[in-house]
Amino acid sequence: MAIESVSNLPQKEVIPQKQGPAPSGPYSPAVKFGELIFVSGIASKNRDASIEDQVRQVLENIRLRLEDSGSSMDRVLKMTVIMQDIGEWSRMNSVFKEFFPKNPPARTTFQSNIASKVEIDAIAC
Repeated sequence: MAIESVSNLPQKEVIPQKQGPAPSGPYSPAVKFGELIFVSGIASKNRDASIEDQVRQVLENIRLRLEDSGSSMDRVLKMTVIMQDIGEWSRMNSVFKEFFPKNPPARTTFQSNIASKVEIDAIAC
């Protein structure tokens, strides 16, 4: 069995950001590799907003990054949600249903000590 040459693999492409907030550190907002798009974690800038408003803002910013990458929310395969308080699970889910009314992506959700109420990343095609 032959091993494929590295030159046959897709190249990593950093997606220039045209919409939404600029990254707050030395990372790429989105990276494309072959048909996959990896969107960096996005947290809400408005830390005093409700969990619903923060989730809505974050998912809207993910939507903008996906559009910049030539994709859309209906092509999201997997998301990771980090919550400050897992007790707000049902409130977070109510907003997710707005963005993913049918065929939602796979998702991992956990609680961590983060500054905002929620941070979300995404993998799409």
